[in-house]
Amino acid sequence: MATANGILNGLKVESFEFAQTPRSTPENRRYYKEVLEVLLEDGTITFNCVWMDCEFTRPTASGVWPHTKVHKNQAAKTPKSTAPAPSEIDVSGLTLGELIDRAQKATWYSTELDTTQKKLAKVSRDLDEWKPRAQTAEKQLRTIRNAFAAAA
Repeated sequence: MATANGILNGLKVESFEFAQTPRSTPENRRYYKEVLEVLLEDGTITFNCVWMDCEFTRPTASGVWPHTKVHKNQAAKTPKSTAPAPSEIDVSGLTLGELIDRAQKATWYSTELDTTQKKLAKVSRDLDEWKPRAQTAEKQLRTIRNAFAAAA
Protein backbone atom coordinates (compact mmCIF):
# COMPACT_ATOMS: atom_id res chain seq x y z
CA MET A 1 0.00 0.00 0.00
CA ALA A 2 1.24 3.46 -0.80
CA THR A 3 0.50 5.02 2.60
CA ALA A 4 2.42 3.75 5.60
CA ASN A 5 -0.39 4.48 8.08
CA GLY A 6 -3.08 2.54 6.20
CA ILE A 7 -5.24 5.64 5.67
CA LEU A 8 -6.16 6.88 2.21
CA ASN A 9 -8.52 9.79 1.48
CA GLY A 10 -9.24 9.94 5.21
CA LEU A 11 -10.53 6.34 5.30
CA LYS A 12 -8.97 3.10 6.51
CA VAL A 13 -7.72 0.80 3.75
CA GLU A 14 -9.42 -2.60 3.95
CA SER A 15 -7.53 -4.32 1.12
CA PHE A 16 -5.55 -3.58 -2.00
CA GLU A 17 -4.16 -5.35 -5.03
CA PHE A 18 -2.63 -4.43 -8.35
CA ALA A 19 -5.22 -2.94 -10.70
CA GLN A 20 -6.11 -4.76 -13.90
CA THR A 21 -5.38 -3.09 -17.22
CA PRO A 22 -8.08 -2.58 -19.88
CA ARG A 23 -6.49 -5.43 -21.85
CA SER A 24 -7.07 -7.90 -19.03
CA THR A 25 -9.44 -10.79 -19.74
CA PRO A 26 -10.68 -13.62 -17.51
CA GLU A 27 -8.35 -15.99 -19.39
CA ASN A 28 -5.36 -13.63 -19.47
CA ARG A 29 -5.13 -11.30 -16.48
CA ARG A 30 -2.93 -8.23 -16.97
CA TYR A 31 -2.04 -5.82 -14.21
CA TYR A 32 -0.61 -2.35 -13.92
CA LYS A 33 2.71 -2.53 -12.08
CA GLU A 34 2.33 0.91 -10.51
CA VAL A 35 -1.39 1.25 -9.83
CA LEU A 36 -3.28 -0.28 -6.91
CA GLU A 37 -6.99 -1.01 -6.66
CA VAL A 38 -7.87 -0.06 -3.07
CA LEU A 39 -10.99 -1.04 -1.10
CA LEU A 40 -11.72 1.57 1.56
CA GLU A 41 -13.63 1.04 4.84
CA ASP A 42 -16.80 2.65 3.44
CA GLY A 43 -16.89 0.06 0.62
CA THR A 44 -15.71 2.38 -2.14
CA ILE A 45 -13.00 1.35 -4.55
CA THR A 46 -10.39 3.86 -5.61
CA PHE A 47 -7.16 3.57 -7.53
CA ASN A 48 -3.88 4.69 -5.96
CA CYS A 49 -0.30 5.24 -7.05
CA VAL A 50 1.89 2.40 -5.76
CA TRP A 51 4.83 4.62 -4.79
CA MET A 52 5.43 4.88 -1.05
CA ASP A 53 3.81 7.87 0.67
CA CYS A 54 2.06 8.98 -2.54
CA GLU A 55 -1.65 9.48 -1.98
CA PHE A 56 -2.49 10.29 -5.61
CA THR A 57 -5.88 8.68 -6.31
CA ARG A 58 -8.39 8.62 -9.14
CA PRO A 59 -11.68 6.79 -9.71
CA THR A 60 -10.10 4.75 -12.55
CA ALA A 61 -6.76 2.98 -12.92
CA SER A 62 -6.15 4.66 -16.25
CA GLY A 63 -6.36 8.00 -14.44
CA VAL A 64 -3.49 7.09 -12.10
CA TRP A 65 -1.17 5.45 -14.61
CA PRO A 66 0.05 8.66 -16.33
CA HIS A 67 0.85 10.14 -12.90
CA THR A 68 3.46 7.43 -12.22
CA LYS A 69 5.84 9.12 -14.68
CA VAL A 70 6.37 11.82 -12.04
CA HIS A 71 8.04 9.25 -9.79
CA LYS A 72 10.12 7.77 -12.59
CA ASN A 73 11.56 11.22 -13.30
CA GLN A 74 12.28 11.70 -9.59
CA ALA A 75 13.85 8.23 -9.33
CA ALA A 76 16.10 8.93 -12.31
CA LYS A 77 17.43 12.08 -10.61
CA THR A 78 18.19 10.43 -7.26
CA PRO A 79 20.96 7.86 -6.87
CA LYS A 80 19.76 4.32 -6.36
CA SER A 81 20.10 2.97 -2.86
CA THR A 82 20.53 -0.64 -1.98
CA ALA A 83 17.65 -2.57 -0.48
CA PRO A 84 17.84 -3.28 3.23
CA ALA A 85 19.02 -6.70 4.29
CA PRO A 86 16.15 -9.10 5.03
CA SER A 87 17.17 -9.15 8.70
CA GLU A 88 16.67 -5.35 8.88
CA ILE A 89 13.01 -5.47 7.80
CA ASP A 90 10.63 -5.42 10.76
CA VAL A 91 7.59 -7.60 10.11
CA SER A 92 6.62 -8.15 13.73
CA GLY A 93 3.51 -5.97 13.42
CA LEU A 94 2.11 -7.81 10.40
CA THR A 95 -0.54 -10.50 10.44
CA LEU A 96 0.07 -13.90 8.89
CA GLY A 97 -2.16 -12.93 5.96
CA GLU A 98 -0.14 -9.78 5.31
CA LEU A 99 3.10 -11.77 5.47
CA ILE A 100 1.76 -14.31 2.98
CA ASP A 101 0.57 -11.48 0.73
CA ARG A 102 4.01 -9.86 0.83
CA ALA A 103 5.71 -13.18 0.12
CA GLN A 104 3.43 -13.78 -2.88
CA LYS A 105 4.09 -10.31 -4.25
CA ALA A 106 7.84 -10.74 -3.72
CA THR A 107 7.68 -13.99 -5.67
CA TRP A 108 5.69 -12.29 -8.43
CA TYR A 109 8.20 -9.40 -8.59
CA SER A 110 11.10 -11.87 -8.69
CA THR A 111 9.48 -13.75 -11.57
CA GLU A 112 8.77 -10.49 -13.41
CA LEU A 113 12.38 -9.39 -12.91
CA ASP A 114 13.71 -12.68 -14.29
CA THR A 115 11.37 -12.49 -17.28
CA THR A 116 12.31 -8.86 -17.95
CA GLN A 117 16.02 -9.62 -17.74
CA LYS A 118 15.62 -12.48 -20.23
CA LYS A 119 13.68 -10.20 -22.59
CA LEU A 120 16.34 -7.51 -22.26
CA ALA A 121 19.09 -10.01 -23.09
CA LYS A 122 17.17 -11.20 -26.18
CA VAL A 123 16.48 -7.65 -27.37
CA SER A 124 20.15 -6.75 -26.86
CA ARG A 125 21.19 -9.75 -28.99
CA ASP A 126 18.64 -8.77 -31.64
CA LEU A 127 19.95 -5.20 -31.62
CA ASP A 128 23.50 -6.41 -32.13
CA GLU A 129 22.30 -8.47 -35.11
CA TRP A 130 20.00 -5.91 -36.75
CA LYS A 131 21.92 -2.66 -36.25
CA PRO A 132 24.70 -3.45 -38.77
CA ARG A 133 22.10 -4.64 -41.28
CA ALA A 134 20.11 -1.40 -40.87
CA GLN A 135 23.25 0.71 -41.29
CA THR A 136 24.16 -1.18 -44.48
CA ALA A 137 20.63 -0.73 -45.83
CA GLU A 138 20.76 3.01 -45.04
CA LYS A 139 24.05 3.34 -46.95
CA GLN A 140 22.58 1.51 -49.94
CA LEU A 141 19.48 3.72 -49.85
CA ARG A 142 21.65 6.85 -49.69
CA THR A 143 23.62 5.61 -52.72
CA ILE A 144 20.40 5.02 -54.68
CA ARG A 145 19.06 8.48 -53.75
CA ASN A 146 22.32 10.12 -54.80
CA ALA A 147 22.21 8.24 -58.13
CA PHE A 148 18.67 9.46 -58.81
CA ALA A 149 19.57 12.99 -57.79
CA ALA A 150 22.55 13.00 -60.16
CA ALA A 151 20.43 11.65 -63.03
CA ALA A 152 17.72 14.27 -62.56
